[in-house]
Amino acid sequence: MFDTASAFIFFVGTVAIIGLVLWKRQPRVSEGFATIALDDAMPRCFTRDADAQSLMANFQGLKTAAPASNAAMAYEELKLILTKVLCMDADITGMGMGPYSTYQLPYATAHDIEPVASFVSRCIKGAVRERDLEMVMSTFYDRGLTLINAMCFDEKSKQWANNKFHTIITRATRNISQNAFKEKATLDRPAGARDPGYSQPHTSLDQGPYTIKGNFQYF
Repeated sequence: MFDTASAFIFFVGTVAIIGLVLWKRQPRVSEGFATIALDDAMPRCFTRDADAQSLMANFQGLKTAAPASNAAMAYEELKLILTKVLCMDADITGMGMGPYSTYQLPYATAHDIEPVASFVSRCIKGAVRERDLEMVMSTFYDRGLTLINAMCFDEKSKQWANNKFHTIITRATRNISQNAFKEKATLDRPAGARDPGYSQPHTSLDQGPYTIKGNFQYF
């Protein structure tokens, strides 16, 4: 038979175990409001830029009000342009240096000169010159301004959005240029005499004329 002290300890232990089990079964709720809440999931390279989030949040109402309108399509394309610019920045300046964020982004003739993943790969290989970067970013910038002008209905909001977009493009261009340029672009060719890219075995350099051997009917 348990005495009073043992019964009390047993009761307290039982209550503690039941409470622990019930606590573990409770759903864990996490409110991730560290960034601006946008309409759908954004790539990590997009969500790390506060200016891009602020710019897109300013136009989000245009999409929700009329999903099939020209303004809504302009919203989606501007979001894609910002995603490409920021993911290019992340892939080129990141620790891994590879097209990890850009490989799945689509090609669009309205604002792309080449697939962004291809451009990232050329940057990493040192096969990009300053003029290449200027052309790519200028195309993004010009198309982005056109889309912003289509979504803005007053001069004040248009000027704010243009300045914000200019800041994003300028910062990304500066970041990319610090890692993409080399003194001499190799353009995917061998870097020097010791590079095995286009080497030719020395045994084949002094061979005589080719002699046909085999069936006589081919002589």
